[in-house]
Amino acid sequence: MTNRAEALQKIAEIAARHQLQSDEIIRELSKSPAPNQAERSSGILAKILAYLGGVFILAGIAIFIGMQWEQFNSVLRVLVTLGVGFIIYLFGLITMTDPRFARVTTPMLLLAAVLQPTGIVVMLNEYAQGGKPEHGLLFMCVFMFVQQFFTFLSKKRTVLLFTSLFFGAAGFGTLAEILDVDFEITALALGIGLTGFSYVIDKSAHKTITPFWYFAGSVFFLYGAFDVLESSVMEILYFGVAAAFMYLGTVVRSRTLLFSSVIALMGFTGYFFRDSLANAFGLIIMGFLLIGLSTFAMSLNRKYIQVK
Repeated sequence: MTNRAEALQKIAEIAARHQLQSDEIIRELSKSPAPNQAERSSGILAKILAYLGGVFILAGIAIFIGMQWEQFNSVLRVLVTLGVGFIIYLFGLITMTDPRFARVTTPMLLLAAVLQPTGIVVMLNEYAQGGKPEHGLLFMCVFMFVQQFFTFLSKKRTVLLFTSLFFGAAGFGTLAEILDVDFEITALALGIGLTGFSYVIDKSAHKTITPFWYFAGSVFFLYGAFDVLESSVMEILYFGVAAAFMYLGTVVRSRTLLFSSVIALMGFTGYFFRDSLANAFGLIIMGFLLIGLSTFAMSLNRKYIQVK
């Protein structure tokens, strides 16, 4: 009989001796142990120190480069930006394999995601001949997106998904600029895309990044919608657009979408009734509208979001 079988037999004997039911055992096993306050505090401290370490490294590199930049030739300028960034990126990947350096992985990857695109821009500025700056920015965004996204597929680290979305969105915006697409159309497309990706990510283990991207997506979409409807006969429809995003926030249970839609409604209310706000009665009415809107938003938060 294996150790596993012996252990199960002993559990069954103890359960029979004390007349324990299977649901009672399952309920007890499912209880998570109370977190150790000392371990929790030390974990938070270690994370803070790791991020501070990354900030100090970035600050030190930036100060050194700034002091010596004029003395550097083209090769050195690329090496101290792109070269250092790529080395830090490789070091961040190495730390994933060693638990002792687990706390510094995210700061290293974020630092590399700042230095590498900076280095690519420097390299193009030093060696590229002619061409538009937008083409160089698009090249940088595509390169960084490919690197970050395929690394994410391999390592499944949330920070890499975050940077992939950032460079993907920046690349899309740059491409739209090159193609001379109206900014409001680009903003609407980015808003829909980022909100949709956030909804999918929110169902995964990487949902910690969704509040930021929900906010970015909603801001892009609401701004684009306002730019399209502004000063047109359908301008009043913006109330419906913002209200739809508020409803979406309750469906996906996102405080971020609820917050951004409430801010949009408040801002558009002030814009739409701006001519009526020149007197005391207009200000009083506006005040009651905003209080009512904030109360309604808090009610939605309690009813549909806090229960998550």
